[in-house]
Amino acid sequence: MRKGVGWFLLLLAIWPGWSFTVLAADDSPEKSSSQVGEIVITATKTPHPLKDVPVETVVITREEIERSSAQTVSDLLRYVPGIFVRGEDAPGISSWRARIRGLSFNDGYGLILIDGERVRGEGMGDSGIGLNQIPPQMIQRIEIVKGPGSVLYGSDALAGVVNIITKPAPERTIYGLEGAYGTYWTNMEYSYWGTKNGPWGAIFQAAREESQMGQYGVKRSRDESFKRETLLSKLSYQLNSRLSLGLKFTAQEEERWIDYKTQDTRVKRKGYKYRLSPHLRWVFKDDSELILRAYYYDWKFDAHSYGTDPYPYALYHGDMYYRDLEIRYHKPWGMSHLFTLGGEYRQEELDYTFSHRKLDITALYFQDEIEMHPGLPLELVAGARLDHHSRYGTELCPRISMLLKIDPSTRVRASVGRAFKSPTIRQAFYTEPYPHGGYFYVSNPDLDAETSWGYSLGIERTLGPLWGNITFFRNDVRDMIVKYYTYRDINNDGVPERIRTFKNARKAYTQGIEVALRWTLIPDFLTIKAGYTYTDTKDRDTDKDLPFVPRHNLAGHILFRYPPLGLSLDLGLQYVGKMYLNTSNTEESSSYSVVDVKLIKSLGEHASLSLEGNNIFDSDYGEPDRQWWGATWLARFKMDF
Repeated sequence: MRKGVGWFLLLLAIWPGWSFTVLAADDSPEKSSSQVGEIVITATKTPHPLKDVPVETVVITREEIERSSAQTVSDLLRYVPGIFVRGEDAPGISSWRARIRGLSFNDGYGLILIDGERVRGEGMGDSGIGLNQIPPQMIQRIEIVKGPGSVLYGSDALAGVVNIITKPAPERTIYGLEGAYGTYWTNMEYSYWGTKNGPWGAIFQAAREESQMGQYGVKRSRDESFKRETLLSKLSYQLNSRLSLGLKFTAQEEERWIDYKTQDTRVKRKGYKYRLSPHLRWVFKDDSELILRAYYYDWKFDAHSYGTDPYPYALYHGDMYYRDLEIRYHKPWGMSHLFTLGGEYRQEELDYTFSHRKLDITALYFQDEIEMHPGLPLELVAGARLDHHSRYGTELCPRISMLLKIDPSTRVRASVGRAFKSPTIRQAFYTEPYPHGGYFYVSNPDLDAETSWGYSLGIERTLGPLWGNITFFRNDVRDMIVKYYTYRDINNDGVPERIRTFKNARKAYTQGIEVALRWTLIPDFLTIKAGYTYTDTKDRDTDKDLPFVPRHNLAGHILFRYPPLGLSLDLGLQYVGKMYLNTSNTEESSSYSVVDVKLIKSLGEHASLSLEGNNIFDSDYGEPDRQWWGATWLARFKMDF
């Protein structure tokens, strides 16, 4: 990768000269639109109105979260074009098969962040990473950035980034509570208090979730119960008009019991997560900005089995850590450029039953946001990131994105970029065989990182009350890591055991079309919001489709409001086409549809009561032989002051 380092240094050297030429040729650039609609930051690490960000971005707002029947983050994302989530919606479910543009979140192809910081757990076992990290009540908005994101975020942002942004410290004193109770002993309680006093700001949130949902769904062979308690606090202090400080602390405890019906085995799993995150923001007189942020994250877990029958899976104990420091500097140059230069150091430590290792990642990135007027307003975002991984060497990931404003109602976006993904814990870092029922997982320490080039082209247009967007995308992945079975004498007793291990074997692609539509038929009364995704995937080595990726996925909301009575009704609908259930394409699910509903009644200015139904027509999610909860109902009372 020495050649990549050379290219990175060359880009740093020649970019200012090229930029000066563009600046000199554009003496009077048109400023971007004023602060209209949502302001997003994840795509470029700088604030943009959503409609003016050159990188493809979707936002789930606080209002959309509150009117949805979703009990988990994964269910909120189910309606986003390009994201596929199959499964029931209840606290405790991992939704570990969730995909972004045909690639798995659990396996690290999509990066999941909370307030811009990495997470662990809530996926498959100890190694997977899932979407359902915190309860939706704590969330201010979710920003979904599609396409290669390694240019700013490094490994694991190969197909996109989901940034879950929690509620900030408020500008006035606020407080509230809510309680929700439903079928299968599902209950959720939430409370918050926030205030602003001179230069000080603070918000404290607490939540408790409980249900009988299994981590991987409902299983006939066992009963499960889940409980999670979360505390999240943020403090802010404004030293003066240019310098501000912040501190976030999060603590989370979860417990899961698994009772097997066919054997005398009971399993208890406990987990604790702690996060401490200080940050500093300093704005200089020339409007440049320095941001310094760090976080410490510890996921501590423990598991025990009880009963006379042996538990056939691994019980692991220990900790996983993140220690991260990032510094970045934003500098406007004239009227047409905004430069970003940043650096990051991250240490990942694995200290538990099956892995003891420290990984060090250092990175340097730069970005230039350029406004030009070659006949039409054009915004370019170009940049690159150089990552050095202590195990996998150096990777250079460039990206260039474009926003062309054809007229006030029409915008075209295009993007091309390189991304990479380092192997997961299970794929590369187990130090001993991991028992998994009828076989053992054995890691391969000689794996290489996966790489990808991603491309997209989209157009959006507004026609009065109708807004629409269509985007074409493609990802070409090299050195994709695959699982395969073999036999090996892992106990040195002369008896070969069946093992599942990993190798770099595949070239693969995912490509497709995403369509989004929002239509306000009757203002303040009737709105339709829909999304459709067509996805074509291929393992180019076997000429088979990638599993658990439907060709067709259509989802949307119909929202009715009647303000005189304080009523609103949200109807969620999803249709999913057939998909293969294994890599050999010999098993296929049926198409299916799901209907959700939420009816809200305002009780004065500060309170509301809602009735929420998920999967109200008992869909079998395309697999009638599996066990499902079917229709579930939930009543929720909410107060905000």
